[in-house]
Amino acid sequence: MPLKSLRIAVLHYQAKDDPPDPVVAQVSAALRAAGHEPTDVRVDESVSDLVRLVTRARPDLVFNLCETFAEDYRLEVNVAAVLELARVPFTGSGTAGLLLAQDKVLTKQLLQFHGVLTPRFATFDGISFQANGDLSFPLVVKPARSDASMGLGVEKDMEGLARRVKKIREEYDDEALAEEFIEGRELYVGVVGDAAKPEVLPVVELDFGSRWNRKRMKIANREVKFGPETPGSPHLVMPTDLSDELQGRIGRAAITAFRALKLRDYARIDFRVSSRTNEPYLLEVNPNPYLETQCEVAMGAKQLGISYEALVQRIVETAARRYGLGVASRATPGAPAREAAPAPH
Repeated sequence: MPLKSLRIAVLHYQAKDDPPDPVVAQVSAALRAAGHEPTDVRVDESVSDLVRLVTRARPDLVFNLCETFAEDYRLEVNVAAVLELARVPFTGSGTAGLLLAQDKVLTKQLLQFHGVLTPRFATFDGISFQANGDLSFPLVVKPARSDASMGLGVEKDMEGLARRVKKIREEYDDEALAEEFIEGRELYVGVVGDAAKPEVLPVVELDFGSRWNRKRMKIANREVKFGPETPGSPHLVMPTDLSDELQGRIGRAAITAFRALKLRDYARIDFRVSSRTNEPYLLEVNPNPYLETQCEVAMGAKQLGISYEALVQRIVETAARRYGLGVASRATPGAPAREAAPAPH
């Protein structure tokens, strides 16, 4: 059955005078290749402009790429809330999922309730602290509602911990979350679909590279995530030596997190596999992750033979079914959802 062509507004944040993010053109090209009619909708800091521009575009669906608003990453959830209030269909997680995932402390509490293994942690609100288990240094310390590793650092003693907690309070106006550092491999897994039929994509690994200073903690900070990729620098790879048992555990934890946090359409779940115990610890849950052509979700999809264009179309199909927009699914009727990570390739 041919897929229905939709008018799709590609909604994205772009501050005045900033160049457009390449992901906007990439998603638009993928939508166009699938026969849809994409329209670029840029927003900055005006809520009235957001409503006016989306309304003027008259979309059947909004492809929501907004990861921030008015230069405040915590307002990502408010964009979804405005779209919900305006009753405009959109891709990705809604207000509930974005709120739950944005609060890292609440995320960890929910995951623990559902039996998902996460590092032991403590929270600091500037007045008091609350520990969850006995913690051992080194500790990974970050704002409880940060994004893209903002404010993140590793501390090896109480003095450093106190300094970073104070910095987080002053610079980010946020409480601090401290987690035990898990020495081991850093893995990312994409989940696509809805809560009823989620699919786990093949695991992607962050290889820290041969040039990483042995004295430095291997952690995905902003330098690693946004620094230039040069020979020997940290880079993403497709691992080939993960056991079926380990992949299965990672896949089940990812599905549990996806459902527990009420996520939709696509997400990226980050893990550390302990070099000491081989246990997979869930570190982060990322709804509506960055979706450029070389991202972790796209890499995992490609490993299954799903092109970037097909991945974008799958996100559209999932959202369209949710709103009854008449986009047919390519899945075989009655086929069971896969809830475990695939075997290594």
